[in-house]
Amino acid sequence: MTKISYVLCALIVASGILCCGCTTTTTPEDPAATRTITDMEGNQITLPAKGATFGVFGGPISQVPYLLGANASIVAVTKGPQMMEMMQEMDPGIIDKPAPRTTNGNVNIEELLVANPDCVIAFDVDGKIVESHTDIPVIYLSGTMGDGFDEMRREIAFMGEVFGKPDRAQAYIDYLDGTLAFLRERTGDIPDDERATVFLGEGVSHLQTLGGDTFFAEWTEAAGCRNAVAGIETTLGQQEGMHTGINEISMEQVLAVDPDIIIIDTGSPTELKDDSRWKELGAVKEGRVYKEPTGVFLWSRPSAESAVLYPLWLAYNAYPDRFEDVPLTDRVKDFYAEIFEFPITDAQAQKVIDGTYGSVTFGQVKQS
Repeated sequence: MTKISYVLCALIVASGILCCGCTTTTTPEDPAATRTITDMEGNQITLPAKGATFGVFGGPISQVPYLLGANASIVAVTKGPQMMEMMQEMDPGIIDKPAPRTTNGNVNIEELLVANPDCVIAFDVDGKIVESHTDIPVIYLSGTMGDGFDEMRREIAFMGEVFGKPDRAQAYIDYLDGTLAFLRERTGDIPDDERATVFLGEGVSHLQTLGGDTFFAEWTEAAGCRNAVAGIETTLGQQEGMHTGINEISMEQVLAVDPDIIIIDTGSPTELKDDSRWKELGAVKEGRVYKEPTGVFLWSRPSAESAVLYPLWLAYNAYPDRFEDVPLTDRVKDFYAEIFEFPITDAQAQKVIDGTYGSVTFGQVKQS
């Protein structure tokens, strides 16, 4: 072999390692073969080259193995996604899997040890608990409620490498980018001062919200709208009993912004008409209060599902005349069929759109 040939071979091998982020230390046919993963925090984790099993700790991230077609390798799950009605329809077997993780920082170590995954995929708090109480290696993800579309692309691409499904990961990223391009085409010409303002009001009080420093600002912008409380930061600090990044504001603050659209996750939109605090708002008077959709997980979290469908759903509600040629049910059905390989009916798609799929709340999971 010539010197040039040696150089070319070396470059090809090096390129392959850089592209995949994993190194196989022995031949794949060898039962002892391993590969090394560099996680999103820069740590190196050694796994079996084939047949590795995983625990996935986190609500939004729990759907990623499904969109990658790798859910068979998951042996320990998170309680919240396990309780979702649509998730159970997509994977009836999930209800029988161990769920050692309930909420952030609450991990049942005994149940995890019984499940005995080769590694756990988690964020910082849960990952540190696993590392301090077991010998199970942890693949750390990086992410907060402030992350938007770029972080979503990076996370999905990384998970595609972890599960050996880079093509499925890229298919999702392409689908996301195509959806965002479609929305820009339909709403890009709307002047800033004419864009609908949106207030997300969660909880019984409808005052728990996501401010301008959260992913929700990007989701609303992609829909051609504006977050009505974009000037409020909610990821700074934490209020007891609420998910990180969600904080409660005052009724006076809501009245001051008088949003064009209100989204709630509990109760019924009609209830606001009978509430003296809410009934004077323009969105309530005009019947533009909507129940927040849920699918395989809650849409009020930065997930692969909500990154695609939330902006679509919001744009359709904000500007229905701009989307009359493409029914929203068709878009919803196409997403689940293409990305999750989970065909759904028109009735199921409508349940997603109307927010009538069975869901769970932070309190339910914590109590469970």
